[in-house]
Amino acid sequence: MFLLLNKMNIKKNILLLLAITVSSCMEKKYEWAADICAPREYPVEVYTGAAGGYFFSQMGGFSNSGWGGLGSIDYIKAPVPDRLDMTWLSYVDNKFYKGEWKLPTEKIKELFDEGFPAKPGLENVRESYDYINIGLGPKGMVVVWVAGAGSQVEVARFQAHETVIDPKLITESEKYMFRKDYAKDMLTYDGTISKDIREQIEKYGYPSLEAYEFYREKYLWKPKVILTEGSKLTSMYIKMCNGEKEDPYDKPIDMKYRAIPYAFQIYWSINNGKKEQRFVSRIAFTNDKEYWAKYLEPMGEDEIPVDFDKNEIRKLFKEHLDKNKSAEMVIKIDPNVELKSERVTDLYLEQAGRQYHVKEKVTRTGKYN
Repeated sequence: MFLLLNKMNIKKNILLLLAITVSSCMEKKYEWAADICAPREYPVEVYTGAAGGYFFSQMGGFSNSGWGGLGSIDYIKAPVPDRLDMTWLSYVDNKFYKGEWKLPTEKIKELFDEGFPAKPGLENVRESYDYINIGLGPKGMVVVWVAGAGSQVEVARFQAHETVIDPKLITESEKYMFRKDYAKDMLTYDGTISKDIREQIEKYGYPSLEAYEFYREKYLWKPKVILTEGSKLTSMYIKMCNGEKEDPYDKPIDMKYRAIPYAFQIYWSINNGKKEQRFVSRIAFTNDKEYWAKYLEPMGEDEIPVDFDKNEIRKLFKEHLDKNKSAEMVIKIDPNVELKSERVTDLYLEQAGRQYHVKEKVTRTGKYN
């Protein structure tokens, strides 16, 4: 009797394994890549991790690319991953975090399948989402975005727990991560936290450990650009503090729930009768006057300013706006102003007839080829 039951169980397991294999073969495959990111001031190093068939490890698992920043791209052809598991070391927290979660596969598939509008003149073409970005934040916070060229949208938020790695499981090549004061020593290197970021931390202090959670709050708003007569808006790039990005070529820009923006790149042009001159106006909400100058350097980055959680723009949104009532961020640009840094002549939030002017910002306007 026991032998018969054992044979039946073996047969069931074989059939189950076969069903899973067949299902996996039939499942739609996509060309996609994945990587990790972390705030520039809260760098991390992955110990082990995987998103479906995409693997991460301590070999090249370091990241300080900025919240929502994209890393290396190495595409695979595989079904959308259904699970994510990560174990990593947070240098600033000096702790290991671990977690395993089910990914929202249907939501990811929908984004991969639908994509988003392409550039003007290509109305019947849609860009593709093909990147899964995994953000490892302070206190074990995990955010997952799906990204494509110029667009990034949050699809999940998870919470990891502190963990202690069993010494018996640590291989010879992994021992360096468990050396005494390893995390503390790593924070002294410019490659871990750059000199520029270190100076900003000394000036403004670390963002609070809860800042990246607060950044996920959304408000019902849209940008509104006002140009002088003879000028026209061509496109816009918006980066939000929750890691989401928009490249809204489709006009007009819709009113929807968005996180607070920390940077705009507004592309516009003038036709003087001979030829069209193109310009870009850049806006960042920070007190770092060199923000755009550093961005325009080779390998420059326009990531969330270190002082963003203390900035005027956040206070205006949090203290004066009703997040469920429509609001506009009005941006006025005048190409006739001689000083390029002052061509963004006014910027204010407007809701229910009230205006809230934003003074803490760094702007830069120049020709765009």
